[in-house]
Amino acid sequence: MWTQDQAVAYEAALEAINDVIAGYSEQIAFEQERAAPSAARIEWLEMRTDQATAIMHSLNVTDTENVRQVLSEYSAIVRARDAAEAVPIAA
Repeated sequence: MWTQDQAVAYEAALEAINDVIAGYSEQIAFEQERAAPSAARIEWLEMRTDQATAIMHSLNVTDTENVRQVLSEYSAIVRARDAAEAVPIAA
């Protein structure tokens, strides 16, 4: 059994992972549409997507420390991406 706090953190971690995967997928599509796509960049993004998917599948709602760590790391990736995307809009 798990607590409500564990369930909320687990769902937030899954959402952060999914957000990161969506961002990588968007970057893959963008790279593929370039006149000269970088195979290395696409491969790296696909590797990161695979890693995120594996982490998502291995995550356990009762593993509070691991959920907290995943939530922290993937939320940071989302925040960094969002901040980087906001800079051109503000300029």
